Amino acid sequence: MNWLIIAILIILAFVFLKIRFFLVAIILIVLFVYTTASRVFSGYDIDWKSFSGIEKATRAYLVWFRGVFDNVKILTSNAIKMDWSKNKTEAIKILEEEK
Repeated sequence: MNWLIIAILIILAFVFLKIRFFLVAIILIVLFVYTTASRVFSGYDIDWKSFSGIEKATRAYLVWFRGVFDNVKILTSNAIKMDWSKNKTEAIKILEEEK
């Protein structure tokens, strides 16, 4: 009987953690969208009461977001192209000097 209670408690703990993880992920996504959108739209007078204003704001945000992904892609490709062996050999020289 004790094993059944322990098994039920373990299952409930996993369900609770899964729901908790999902809620934290949703909160983080909402905070990210809110902070980035407020930064993108700052200084612009957007009409949030009309469909055309919301459409314009959505388009501007998605273009900005695409630019973020393009920048991350460029940064990643440049990091891959770098000669990292130079740093490794310099580090090895420093370590060997200490011996």
